[in-house]
Amino acid sequence: MAFMVTSAVDTVQSGPAVLRVRGLSVSYGRLAALQGVDLDVYPGEVVGIAGDNGAGKSTLLRCICGDLGEVSGEVWLDGEPLTSRPPPGSARGIGVVWQDLVLSDNLDVASNLMLGKERRTLLMSESRFHARARAVLDDLGIPIADSTRPAWTLTAAERQLLAVAQAVSPRPRLLLLDEPTAVLSRADSAHVELLIRRFRDEGTTILLISHDVDQLFRLTRRVVVLRHGRVVAQVDPARSHPDELLALMAGHDVQSAPRRQLSRLHGLAGHLSSADPSAGLTLILSTLGAALGAQQLSLHLLDEATLRCVGSVGLTPALEDAWRSLPLYVTNGPLSRAAVESAVAVEPDVRASEALGPYARLLDEAGIASWWAVPFSLGSGATGVVSIYRSDTGSPATDELDLVNLYAGYAAAALERERLLAELTARNKVLETIRAVLQTLAGPGSLADGIGTALQTLREAVGADEIGLFGRAAGERTSRRAHAAPPGVAHSVRLASAADAALDAADADGQVRVQVVAHGGSRLVVRLSDSTVLAAEWRTRLASADERVLIEDAAHSILLALERERSELARRETTALRRSQEMQRQFLARLSHELRTPLTAIRGYASSLMQTDVTWDEASQSRFLSRISSESARLRTLVDDLLDFSRIESGVLRIRPDWVDLSLVIDAARSCLSPQAADAIEIHCAADVPAVWADHDRLEQVMMNLMDNAVRHNPPGTTVRIDVRADGPDHVVIGVVDDGVGMPSRDEKVGAMQPPLWRGATAGAGLGLSITRGIVEAHQGTLRQEPLNPGTRFLVRLPVESDALTMEPDDA
Repeated sequence: MAFMVTSAVDTVQSGPAVLRVRGLSVSYGRLAALQGVDLDVYPGEVVGIAGDNGAGKSTLLRCICGDLGEVSGEVWLDGEPLTSRPPPGSARGIGVVWQDLVLSDNLDVASNLMLGKERRTLLMSESRFHARARAVLDDLGIPIADSTRPAWTLTAAERQLLAVAQAVSPRPRLLLLDEPTAVLSRADSAHVELLIRRFRDEGTTILLISHDVDQLFRLTRRVVVLRHGRVVAQVDPARSHPDELLALMAGHDVQSAPRRQLSRLHGLAGHLSSADPSAGLTLILSTLGAALGAQQLSLHLLDEATLRCVGSVGLTPALEDAWRSLPLYVTNGPLSRAAVESAVAVEPDVRASEALGPYARLLDEAGIASWWAVPFSLGSGATGVVSIYRSDTGSPATDELDLVNLYAGYAAAALERERLLAELTARNKVLETIRAVLQTLAGPGSLADGIGTALQTLREAVGADEIGLFGRAAGERTSRRAHAAPPGVAHSVRLASAADAALDAADADGQVRVQVVAHGGSRLVVRLSDSTVLAAEWRTRLASADERVLIEDAAHSILLALERERSELARRETTALRRSQEMQRQFLARLSHELRTPLTAIRGYASSLMQTDVTWDEASQSRFLSRISSESARLRTLVDDLLDFSRIESGVLRIRPDWVDLSLVIDAARSCLSPQAADAIEIHCAADVPAVWADHDRLEQVMMNLMDNAVRHNPPGTTVRIDVRADGPDHVVIGVVDDGVGMPSRDEKVGAMQPPLWRGATAGAGLGLSITRGIVEAHQGTLRQEPLNPGTRFLVRLPVESDALTMEPDDA
């Protein structure tokens, strides 16, 4: 119900009451002002007292204050009964603001405010007396600046505010307000209401008498209604309407039909705002049935030439099954007439009607005697029909039809909301799918894996049986680049054929083309470029418009990903080509320098010997020829290195393996060095080192390069140590360690074609380590550099025997 009525002993809150009134009765002669009034007011509660003039409101307040002596009944304040001659209200913690203000006009503001509350210290100092009064006014926000003004000079609003200040200073346990804003303007009333709210928030218990119903609803927790001196009801403002309070005050029936309907509509609106959309129509029909007193209702939507039931209440299973889908012109009943004519159609007596045909029996079995249908329009232009089935014959009244139209508006809004929600859900699905596809395609993985994942996401979103991405290179057949299907389902030949046909079509312009399959499905083919198409197939149904749009949007996203992949490949190729050209340029510059150095020396010494005007002694000639010989050997070594490097790069380096003693290889390599370099090298070979299947000369070249680099590219006095040990039964390890200035840390590709990295005074062509690495790898071994502090260590790890090395003929 929209209101709450309690008996005299019922309460809305438990716990000790600040004020308790029981059986209070007051008579003025033969006139009964109060008759057996019961009332409870709890701590911090604001309770309103409402009633017409003469209802006994002010008399009730006078009884509580002890202003009336001849009363019957009992009044308790904080659990203590009030005596028949109680002290003044303020002395008992009760503050009162009467409708007829009790102010002394001949006294000033401060004297009225402090009347009866003066302290001896205040009376001895007039300045402190007025300062105290101004502090009270300022604390309450009352705009009376001069506390010395006489009370008769104040405006009505200032007098009312002064009376409020007088009643609450000091703060009472119970505040009684009798029409505190009756003579005030709206702005001044707002100020008083602000003070009331403040007192309420601070925990003051308040009893408010007011004729302003809206004010009672704004400020109170409950309203006690007095009529002819009796408590007739208690109204909860949170669950009631001001009109109901007015009806109770006047003694009218609050259960009037308009008020019930308004309450139902308010409740329906609240429920619809929080209910699930699918339950909205059932809720509307149930509320409409309760308003009309009808048990059976249905709601149909016109879909082309079919009336489709989208909601029903109370129908029998047989009738609900028959009503689920009705051809528009199968009968001439109210439902069809209302949908066709867009007007209310009524069948006042179903049993006597001949227009219902086979449905008359179902209606009779359902206990339906009359049937009326009311059409309504939806925002999308569709037509709906609400049918009301009643157990008694007759036609609806005008107000009943108006009520149905009102509820039909709610139904139209609910249907429109459901339609918009479905569209929004579909749109969100599209956006989420596109987001997932884009996120997958832009991910860190390879594009091939990304496209496969993206197609699987797209297939699940559109409900397709199969989706594939097909491409065709110039002069080649169409191939499948990516495919998405349920687990265990292979790709369809039909889909590949459709993609092939799309690439063959001369008029294909990249637009979506729908191909209807004979067995009732559909196939979509989107041409991304002259060489790529995206194809999807639904084998048992047609693709919807939203699904087609989603396929097309995803196709554009995949096209962008493919373009990005091609751009990235082109960028990488360009970067690699630029780097290769730079490395070649640097290599040729170093090589030119290395070749020019020995040639210049040879040419200089030869020219000196060939001069006809200079006679060289035998020692000089021998020195010149020796330098020519050493530079020629250096030039030959450089040319041999270039040839070896070329063989290694082209993969034609020849290895002539045989069983090799590594200690002999290392001794032979050291003997090829200069005496100073050979003296700086220490060799330590473990006794258990086995012979290895390798090329003796190539390994000697490896060791000579490593030892020569370690000596030549380090300061004088650097010690080089050669350690040879077995690494298990199948490998040996040769370590070349120096304690010189060292080399920067490098990756496993030691000796790659790069600028020289050895930090020494002498620079070579940078081929020694590259050739060394190539020879070691040709023996199925590895070369690794490890920086030391100080120095550098190179580790050569070789297999004892490798199946990859075979003996070559001597003439090979």
